[in-house]
Amino acid sequence: MKTIVLPQTEPWQKAVIDDYMEHPTGKWFVVKAVRQCGKSVMMQILLVIASFREAFSVSLSISPVMSQSRKMFEDISRFAAPLIKKANASLLEITFINDSKIIFKSGEQGDSIRGETCKHSGILCVDEAAYQNDEVFYNILVPTTNVFNNDIFIVSTPRFKDGFFYNLFVGDNEKVLSYDWTNYDTSKYLSAETLEIYRRELPKNSFLAEFCGQFISGDGQVFTDFKECVHKSSLVPSEPIVIGIDWGSGTGKDYTVLTYGQFIKDHVIINKQDAFNDKAPMDTVRYIVNQVEQLVHQGFRDINICVESNSIGTIYYSALVEEIDAFETRYNDSVSWQNEISITVSKFTTTNASKKRVIEQLEVMFDRRVIYIPDDSELLNQLSLFEAKVNKETGNIQYAVFVPGKHDDRVMSLVITTQRLHKEL
Repeated sequence: MKTIVLPQTEPWQKAVIDDYMEHPTGKWFVVKAVRQCGKSVMMQILLVIASFREAFSVSLSISPVMSQSRKMFEDISRFAAPLIKKANASLLEITFINDSKIIFKSGEQGDSIRGETCKHSGILCVDEAAYQNDEVFYNILVPTTNVFNNDIFIVSTPRFKDGFFYNLFVGDNEKVLSYDWTNYDTSKYLSAETLEIYRRELPKNSFLAEFCGQFISGDGQVFTDFKECVHKSSLVPSEPIVIGIDWGSGTGKDYTVLTYGQFIKDHVIINKQDAFNDKAPMDTVRYIVNQVEQLVHQGFRDINICVESNSIGTIYYSALVEEIDAFETRYNDSVSWQNEISITVSKFTTTNASKKRVIEQLEVMFDRRVIYIPDDSELLNQLSLFEAKVNKETGNIQYAVFVPGKHDDRVMSLVITTQRLHKEL
């Protein structure tokens, strides 16, 4: 008879596994946990146990993205190898020697999951459930368990005080068994020193959710401590300077904003912002080149320009590179090599992911008081109005100033600058 050694379980994992073995079928097991305390390992154990409680069973393992599904497939294929008849890496399916099967899918696949069914003793495991879509869960995943009344495991780090994971965890339903792993001491998997690094480097809400296991409010003001970072400062010609540019959409509309920043004495220093909406495209480019020329005449030798490259930004970028290259060549040809200048122009592409990353970087800078910003009423107003809202359909966070008639151009110019300076911290 072939056997395997299952991974060693911790008390918090064992509590869920024991309840699964003792309760009748049709239960929903909801587990709230912090990062790196064995969620995936527990689900892998459960999937193997379920597969051998009854032959010809079918279990489903659902992760938010395919890369996580593949990792679950690979991990089980490795430790349960002696019991596996076939592991299909293309389909992400494991068939055991008793003809039970585990199918690995991603929540992103949506409707393509509809044809699957959990069978016999099989279970449904929903990994990182807080990051999965409500409609997919209730309309596609849950129905896969209806015929055989299969158990469902809904496991995740917490996220927002919204969505099926939160509602099931805090609800009162005899079908649902809830487990809060933050009630256990899981510190053996995360040292105090590493936890402190996460506390310093992550936005406050991300740290509270992922490493303290707290549900957070997904909506509301993003920047709360920025007024503590208002500080008057001057540009230092001997240090490199970054100019972050968020393009306006045209004359009389939202503004083109230039933000000037440097890294000095362990701080990101934002000296000033320059905003205008009264120039045609080529006049805008020539104005920026003129500002660069003034900096050069003031003694700046290392100037880094980073521009938004979305849509109209692509046109601006090409024209700006051409004009800057021409100026740099003319200037360097007129001076000795010791006095030559270096001007670079790079792109920042705004996507949901990149915007989230740079906004969170700025949040952390304000929290740690490692950034100084000017006492600019327009910038401070936009920072106070800048909000996060959860998209109910996708579960993603949207960042913007949502007040009608208001813009976020100054905030975006600021983060384009700070994302270039952040690596110095």
